[in-house]
Amino acid sequence: MNFMPTKQKKRDFLIAIVFLQLMVYFTVFFGILIARQLLGFFYFTFLLGFVFLKVLKLDEFSWAETVLFSVGLSVAFLVLAGLLINEFGFLFGISRPLSLIPLMIVLNSLVLMGGVLVYFKSEDVEVWKSESVKKSHFGLLFLCLPILSIVGAMYVNVYGSNLLLLFMIIAISVLFIVGVLSKKFLSSNLYPFAALMIAIALLYHSSLISNYIIPFGSDVPGEYFLFRVTEGNAHWSSVLPSFFGVGLGRYNTMLSITVLPTIYSILLKIDSTWMFKLLFPLIFAFVPLGLYQVWQTYVSKKYAFISAFLFMALFTFYTEMLGLTRQMIGELFFVLLLLVIVNKGMKPASKMVCFMVFSFALVVSHYALAAIFLFFISFALVALFVLKRPSRNITVGMVVFFFVVMFAWYIYTSGAATFDSILEVGDYVYRQLGDFFNPAARGETVLRGLGLEAPPTVWN
Repeated sequence: MNFMPTKQKKRDFLIAIVFLQLMVYFTVFFGILIARQLLGFFYFTFLLGFVFLKVLKLDEFSWAETVLFSVGLSVAFLVLAGLLINEFGFLFGISRPLSLIPLMIVLNSLVLMGGVLVYFKSEDVEVWKSESVKKSHFGLLFLCLPILSIVGAMYVNVYGSNLLLLFMIIAISVLFIVGVLSKKFLSSNLYPFAALMIAIALLYHSSLISNYIIPFGSDVPGEYFLFRVTEGNAHWSSVLPSFFGVGLGRYNTMLSITVLPTIYSILLKIDSTWMFKLLFPLIFAFVPLGLYQVWQTYVSKKYAFISAFLFMALFTFYTEMLGLTRQMIGELFFVLLLLVIVNKGMKPASKMVCFMVFSFALVVSHYALAAIFLFFISFALVALFVLKRPSRNITVGMVVFFFVVMFAWYIYTSGAATFDSILEVGDYVYRQLGDFFNPAARGETVLRGLGLEAPPTVWN
């Protein structure tokens, strides 16, 4: 198996983009459903970001990084473009801005503009960096895991037997152990591919069971409700409706569960239930791949692969996370931001552009992850300053940009419901810290252990 450099003349690259656009238009307007969904998902979830990856001239990436950044940039641009179409549509007299025609025109124009920029500003286009891999039939076995997962889930739905899924789990364990113990069977350059296939298999073996969305005790019912409201109106409202509570108000600020699924639903014409069961788990499957890329900059590829596998082996990964759509998307951008920070080969301008795009995408995807990331980069910046170790990976400009975008978005959308929730959590933590030093807030057993209360006696 070889991942060889694939170069195209820039003219051929532009022609390929135009051809794919025509194919997308053809499948959409002639109602060729399966082709529309498969080609459309590839076009809007990979090609859109790949084109802008080439505009930024990030040609030094490996194939795994190219795929990761292409998916991340695509999803981020879908959210950003959807927001701009939503807000400026009314200026052009469009009452339903998030409908098929406006979305097709704007998104295809973005792709075409990116292709034209690549044509005029770049030399020959390199699809991915040269990365030769020894031919491995064993590596191809990982490709069978998602297929086995899908067939096994269908078998459960039809016959009520999970034997195929049990066999799949055993197969994952065996393939992982053999692949880690012997480089003869699995080259280290195939670890990213193996991690991606395992992630897809584990996610689909849970999400595809049943014809309904399984919440796993999480927030997906509320997320699905807000998506249907946005889809029905073909417009996202930043003003909190009077019948929304604080919880739905927080959800409403998250474009990852309002604008993004609406765009996919309109463009692909896919059933909304299966969109939540198929598309979002597939996007989430790139998170372990991103973690592998982050970890392998600090440890060996082998240990990075083991770490990614342990992350996927957690029960929460393939159960509870499937009921947290906004967190699945948010974690993708969180990991991509970490990858941008630790990547030392990116040019400063390209690094800052990617940081800005992914920062905005994270802020509008998940408020808790955004707060965690803000704390992370702020703490890292202060630590670097105290230790007098300046770094170009984390700068004051990055922290200030993220802080401004985060609080501006949470204050001025949905009646500041998210911002109010952050203040409430902060106040609760402050009060709990105050009670920590208050003996009256402790139970009798704790007080006795500290010697602050007499132990019980026969008489008392």
